[in-house]
Amino acid sequence: MANRFTDTDKWKKPWFRKLSPTDKCFWQYLIDNCNHAGIWEVDFELAEVFIGTSLDIEEIKKIFIKQFIELNQGKKWLIKDFIPFQYKKGLNPENRVHASVIALLKKEGAIKGLTRGLQARKDKDKDKDKDKDKDKEAKNKVKYLEFVLLTAEEHQKLVDKYSKEATQGLIERLNNYIGSKGKKYASHYHTILAWADKDKPQKRSIGGRL
Repeated sequence: MANRFTDTDKWKKPWFRKLSPTDKCFWQYLIDNCNHAGIWEVDFELAEVFIGTSLDIEEIKKIFIKQFIELNQGKKWLIKDFIPFQYKKGLNPENRVHASVIALLKKEGAIKGLTRGLQARKDKDKDKDKDKDKDKEAKNKVKYLEFVLLTAEEHQKLVDKYSKEATQGLIERLNNYIGSKGKKYASHYHTILAWADKDKPQKRSIGGRL
């Protein structure tokens, strides 16, 4: 027997409150009888047995159209909010239960387009850390001329590598290019390095040898 979280506040929500008693019962049946990936193998005949009354299938589809996605030509339903609700911290592939959920979603072709609840918490934390690092790096950068951004460390590395005069020339060159073309670069430092490398005189082969 599976133990699951249940939304006790659903009784206060207008969409659920307006359902008929039969439709409320069907929704609860659906939540209890889908698998741990939120996928229900469509069987209205069995649902009618447990609910104790006949069901208007087409009407039910219209009523719950926002709550499910049809899979395998309608033979299965994926309950949209099941994973975000049951796995609030996201799915972690290193967790055996979560890994089996991901495997089921992939098997049924349901993982594509499902945007919520699929990212493991640690991955979210990694993304946050990356964003923090980027913000920190951006704050540490100094603007040279109108457009070129470099950290003090990056600027010193360029000076050490190419001399102060050459570095200033490279900065001016990049600044003018950005100003005239409106180009954007992930790293002005690495762009300068790449340009300087291209400026190096190329060795020519003589008689097939360098």
